[in-house]
Amino acid sequence: MDADLHALDVLIKHDEALFGSIRYNSIGLVEQVQNINNQINNINNAPAPDVYTRPEANEIFDTKADKTDTYTKTETDTLLDAKADKTDTYTKTETDTLLDAKADKTDTYTKTETDTL
Repeated sequence: MDADLHALDVLIKHDEALFGSIRYNSIGLVEQVQNINNQINNINNAPAPDVYTRPEANEIFDTKADKTDTYTKTETDTLLDAKADKTDTYTKTETDTLLDAKADKTDTYTKTETDTL
């Protein structure tokens, strides 16, 4: 019996040396549990953000989805054809004439004129 009490005394002193006062540790644990419980209560009692039910959300999305413009393939082809008709095209002869007119506008200088300039 004395050996058991001595062993218990050694264990208590060992724990006090490692962990400080046993009373302090138990009070610290109780305070930590209370802090955690307070945080949980704060989270549970916090004001909830706006939450929508599924039908309400579907209704909101449906009204937004109805605002898009859609075209059938035929309408799209008509729009594209109208844009395609607005291009300017030239025959090879017209292109050559336009290029020749630009080519005739160059200024040329003789070597003597260039030296004078």
